[in-house]
Amino acid sequence: MLRSILQPNQVKTIVSNTQYRTFTTTLLRSTQDTPNDIESNTDESITTTEAEPVKLSRRRRRFQEWVRGPGSKYARPSEGTTNYLGATPFPNNPLFQPRPPLSDTKREEIYQLHTSDPEAWTIRQLAVKFGYSLKRIEAILKLKSSEKNMEAQGIPLQQQFTKGMEQYMGANQPASLLQEPLIDIFPDVSKPRFKLLEEDVEFTSKDAADVLNRKEYTLLEKQAIASEEAKFESLSKIATQQDETSTVDNKKPSKFVIVDTSNQ
Repeated sequence: MLRSILQPNQVKTIVSNTQYRTFTTTLLRSTQDTPNDIESNTDESITTTEAEPVKLSRRRRRFQEWVRGPGSKYARPSEGTTNYLGATPFPNNPLFQPRPPLSDTKREEIYQLHTSDPEAWTIRQLAVKFGYSLKRIEAILKLKSSEKNMEAQGIPLQQQFTKGMEQYMGANQPASLLQEPLIDIFPDVSKPRFKLLEEDVEFTSKDAADVLNRKEYTLLEKQAIASEEAKFESLSKIATQQDETSTVDNKKPSKFVIVDTSNQ
């Protein structure tokens, strides 16, 4: 076989008057790359691609800035208290302030005391002793009984997960902070009232307020907003007056007296 660096053109040589022999080249042209060169170029391109920095989206950049700044205090649980944003999980409902759950140690103590003498340590006696509601004590006993049945069946319990959640939910608070009445006291509400109306009669919120002998909800909402705005304005006025007073005090001339204490 004949090798050449020229293009793979067929070269004909005459062997005899009637027979011809054909030769072809098997080498690439000098301008073409060899397989080794192709692999090396590919490796270099991969290396350069991996070295390029990853472009983060705007939201991810803002999230990382928040984690490094104000959100850093939420990276670890707070001891003895909740770890979510403020004391109210729902900012639009500040009246909802949930009680922290009981720790598994306290629940186990209640269950063991009940199983030691169920007739003496009834649900009411346990509620009076620990200062919890009857519904809470009843729920603790039911859940602990189900837990013991799972352990008897060989089902593993997530103890480490429980400890972690207790830290996040502030379950290690002292028992004195968890005192609650034995029964839930609901507000005294009136009985439902019924009014017969024709199907095509329009019945507005003002009509409903007249039937119930109450103020319309929109009026109550406006009054609540106005009272809150008045409180805010009064607080801002007090803060402004305090700033003005401190500014006046700072402008008063100060007197200095130099006393020679070298002879003393």
